[in-house]
Amino acid sequence: MTAPNPPKKWEYLVVQYVGSVWSSTGEWDRPELQNMSTEQMLNHYGALGWELIKIGPVHDKNSTPSAAYILKRQVG
Repeated sequence: MTAPNPPKKWEYLVVQYVGSVWSSTGEWDRPELQNMSTEQMLNHYGALGWELIKIGPVHDKNSTPSAAYILKRQVG
């Protein structure tokens, strides 16, 4: 009899674009992403094993419209 596979473990990352994603007049919340387009950001994290699982609207502490990109990757 074979042992059951252990459950997969995930880690999550939230990257926020503060400002309007439609007009490209905002900036990323992480310094390493400055001057990157959305596609470049996704390719950057994709190369590191991250997978986009959801995008959602949020507001920062100043009520500025923003977009949160939620990514995950398997641990171990």
